[in-house]
Amino acid sequence: MLARLGSAPEELTGLGPSRLLRGNGLVAKFGWEERAAREAFVLGEASALVPVDTPPLVDAGSGWILLEAVEGEPAVADDVRGLARLAPMHELFVDATGVNDPRFRDVFGRERDGLLAAARVVTPALPEPLSSLLADPSPLTAIVGAEPRTLVHGDCWHGNVLVHGPAGLTWLDWEEAGAGPAAFDLARWIHGSPRFPGSSSPEGDLGAYVAAREVAVHPRG
Repeated sequence: MLARLGSAPEELTGLGPSRLLRGNGLVAKFGWEERAAREAFVLGEASALVPVDTPPLVDAGSGWILLEAVEGEPAVADDVRGLARLAPMHELFVDATGVNDPRFRDVFGRERDGLLAAARVVTPALPEPLSSLLADPSPLTAIVGAEPRTLVHGDCWHGNVLVHGPAGLTWLDWEEAGAGPAAFDLARWIHGSPRFPGSSSPEGDLGAYVAAREVAVHPRG
């Protein structure tokens, strides 16, 4: 596969856990087998159903995928169009049986107990109220359980949105796609993570997302 990238591929490796190389109009990603299989599933079998633009999948194997390179620049921090484009995807997959595919992540379902157990042995201890919620997450899981499950991107931030042309937007990096409440994507976008900052205008971003939904949702939910 490396030969398909040419004699001098460009290194694109960034914040994520995968290694990226680009050449001959292609992008190769090398990483964990589970992540590669998940992204290949989204960009391959499921791509016809996902109502957002994604990189075309060329080939895939154990721990790697090969994509057509998409020209463009990462979205700037105050560009909420990428978030708004996820609204119809969230609506389309509400309570769909397809989100139960074992290749998708399920951090609020089958993976939750393992994630909680691993988090509880991490030192130093989290500050309050996080430590109490880690010991007994039921106040949060009750809220999560009341929200409909849908397809979520899983690594939702503006750096994974590629802008090309006046209105072209492509969502990249589907390694963490999974089943969960739509708020999981919004929380990542608005509050950030240890790898990237949160929004400078959380109310504005939330408003843009809610306005893009055809079926009304309560902002708190």
